[in-house]
Amino acid sequence: MIAIILRILATFLMIGVGFLARRKGQITNETTRQLSHLLTTFFYPALIFTSMTRNFDLKGLGQYWILPVGGFTIMLLGFALGLVIEKHIHRPAAGSENAFLFQCTINNYSFLPLPIALMLWGESGVAGIIFSSLGSELALWTLGLFAISGRSVNTANLKRMISPPLVTIAVSVIWIVLRDALPASLLRAITRPALQNPAQAALDAMRMLGAATIPIAMVMAGSRMAGLHPKHLISIDKSLVAGLRLIVIPAMAVFILAILPVATDIRKTLLLVATMPSAVASVIFAELYNEDAEFAAACILLTHILCIPTIPLWMLLA
Repeated sequence: MIAIILRILATFLMIGVGFLARRKGQITNETTRQLSHLLTTFFYPALIFTSMTRNFDLKGLGQYWILPVGGFTIMLLGFALGLVIEKHIHRPAAGSENAFLFQCTINNYSFLPLPIALMLWGESGVAGIIFSSLGSELALWTLGLFAISGRSVNTANLKRMISPPLVTIAVSVIWIVLRDALPASLLRAITRPALQNPAQAALDAMRMLGAATIPIAMVMAGSRMAGLHPKHLISIDKSLVAGLRLIVIPAMAVFILAILPVATDIRKTLLLVATMPSAVASVIFAELYNEDAEFAAACILLTHILCIPTIPLWMLLA
C-alpha cells in the first residue's frame, strides 16, 4: 500500500509543478489551452500509436477486448447512477444539473491513471490503460456529451466524436491487424529495405513525442487547478459526486470484476480506471456549453484531494 501511495504522490508532484508555475505566472490560461490542443492533437496520439503497436498483437487484441468494453461500462454505470440520484435521492442545484450528470459519468480515465500504471506495471500497463480508453473516449463523446450539452443528440455533437485520440486508437488497431494478419512474404514485399530505416526513424521520433504526454498532461492539470476558484468546495451535490466517483463505483467494480473470469492484469487495469476522480476536462466542457464551470472546478479539486488515500486502498483489492 505504501508503494502505491508513493507512486500516486510522485504523480501529484508533477501536478504540483504545473500548479506552482501557474501561480508564479509562468503559465497562463491561454498557454494551458494551447498545450491542451497540442496534447490531444500530437503528443497523446503519438503515445497511443507507439504503446499499442509495441505492446499488442492480433492475438492480444482478441484476448483484451474486455478492456474497452469495461472502460465504457464504467462510464455507463456512472451515467445510470447519476440519473438515479437525480430522480430518487437528491436534485442538483438549479443550473448544475447537466454538470452534475457529466461529473457522475466521466472520470479522469486517461491522464491520471497513465503515470500510475507506468510506475506500477511498466509500458504494458500504459498500453492497457490506452486500450481501455477506447471505450472511455466513446463514452465521453456520447454519454458525456449528451449530459453536458443539454441532454440532446444532434449532428454537431456526432461530428465531435471524431477526435484525434479516438481516430489514432482505430488506426493502431488496423495497423496491428494488418501487421499480424498479412503473410510475412507480402509484408516484406510491401516494406522495402530502402524504406525501413526512414520508417524506424519516424517511429523513434513518435515514441519520443509520446513520452512527453504524461508530464505535459500532469503540468496542465496542475495549471488548471491553480486557475480554478470555486466559491464553495463542499456541498451536498459535490459530496454525492465524490462518494459516487471514489466509493460507490469502485466498490461495484470490485464486485463485478471478482465474479467475472478475467485475467489479473485486466482486472487491475479496469479497477484502476474505476477508482479515478473527476475528469479535468469537465471544466472545458462546462465552459464550452455554458454550464456550471464553478461546480466542475470544485468537483475536480475535491475528488483529486480525496483520491490520494482511496486509490491505494482500492488497488489493494486488485
